[in-house]
Amino acid sequence: MNNILKYFYNIDTPSIKFKDNYYYFIHDSYLYKLYITHYIINENEMYLLNKNMLKHTLVSEIILNKDGRIITEDNNNRYILLKIYVASDKLITLDDIEYLANLGYVVNANIDWSILWSKKIDYLENLIDENGKKYPIIADSFNYFVGMTENAIAYYNNTSINSTRYVISHKRIGINSSLEDLYNPLNIIFDYQIRDISEYVKSCFFENKKEVLKILNRYFSNKNLNLSDIRLFVARLMYPSFYFDLYEDILVNGKSEKIILPIVRRLEEYQLYLSKIIAYLKQFYNIEEIAWLNKNNISPH
Repeated sequence: MNNILKYFYNIDTPSIKFKDNYYYFIHDSYLYKLYITHYIINENEMYLLNKNMLKHTLVSEIILNKDGRIITEDNNNRYILLKIYVASDKLITLDDIEYLANLGYVVNANIDWSILWSKKIDYLENLIDENGKKYPIIADSFNYFVGMTENAIAYYNNTSINSTRYVISHKRIGINSSLEDLYNPLNIIFDYQIRDISEYVKSCFFENKKEVLKILNRYFSNKNLNLSDIRLFVARLMYPSFYFDLYEDILVNGKSEKIILPIVRRLEEYQLYLSKIIAYLKQFYNIEEIAWLNKNNISPH
């Protein structure tokens, strides 16, 4: 790894450590992280956005290699080097999320959650068809979460989308995310404004954050959100990204199947959690009840 840093970035450092999917080291008093990446990106768009965000935020800086590229390829591996400007131990707030969303960086695109979620289900179904016998907990619970996704898709498809403008969002963000997660360009995407708050609220449940209605009241009372925004928020809450993320960690990344048990065991609680949130929202917005949330015979099987 020292050779890659020296040859591609002209960085000579004596101490490099590895964690998860990145190498990290200190250079000129700054923390650097060299991420291993497997997905295809639009390098020009990512770099231009990063340069613009550096003018107004503490986004981690993408360091170009000697060839002027974001991606460094070596021995069939692909790397991206980031210079970190924020503390990794400081947790985010909703204000931090909103600051990024309101910076004015928008794109016009055509994002359709129903198509994306349907493709996700097809992909995961193929994985379980090939490996189901090895993972009995997933095999028993998967159909329940497919059902949740189908309900989320139906709700989304019945929503009239009033805007096709998308703001800075994140692949995943939650109550335990750090400022570094928030400002990691590899975590940044463009999506509906409501995406990040939805993921944040979902994570509140699994991290046992009790004041979620206070959080919602503070957030929604200060925002000029329309019915379309609220319906997108509800649809995203129904989409079980928390389950699918762990599913992929197990089947793709080889983690223990037991990591999914805390989710499977709390399905009834989560259903009640969603019911309370919808009841809260109904005080201010004309949204309908969701019948399956009020059923008591909950089973992941």
